[in-house]
Amino acid sequence: MPTLIHTLDENPQDKKMLHDLYCSGFLEGECYAFAIALNDGLDWPLVGLMKGDVVWHAGVWAPDGLIYDARGPLSKDAFARHFLLHPYDIRDVTTHELYATRPIDERSIKKARRLAEVLWPDLPWIDSAVAKVKAFADELEALSRKHGLWVCGNVPANTPILFAGYGDEGGYEVRPNSLGLNYSINRYLPS
Repeated sequence: MPTLIHTLDENPQDKKMLHDLYCSGFLEGECYAFAIALNDGLDWPLVGLMKGDVVWHAGVWAPDGLIYDARGPLSKDAFARHFLLHPYDIRDVTTHELYATRPIDERSIKKARRLAEVLWPDLPWIDSAVAKVKAFADELEALSRKHGLWVCGNVPANTPILFAGYGDEGGYEVRPNSLGLNYSINRYLPS
């Protein structure tokens, strides 16, 4: 059976908590890292909110003309409004411009990418973490069926165990954790 992949869309409270937890950091201090993560993961062009020649804030242009940053999809006015720049200029920028403006931590880019993929799983991600997790779970299922042993845990905080299955397992289900950066995996039984 196929691996069941759950998303935070199934639990709006966790999704809102995750967004609220990270949004201000990736909006105010690490917007360049977030924009580079979106650019790397979606291959959408970088865009900058300019204050003179300085990139004041960064995001990416979506194909539908909206701009994504840590807040999600925004119009040009909404993208600029938070920063109170009037009049404002929005233009295409490069990763080189962002790196030249200030230091960017590569770990922040990786964290931003994982976060963005969990917040917006329906975007056309290139080589997504969810695809890797699904491939891993599919291979683990084949291994579990071969040996009759299943990874499971009855309580999320407990260490997972190897369970001798009864042959009625449906496969594995995978869920992002409430912090959005990791996944839990457990066997499931079809109803």
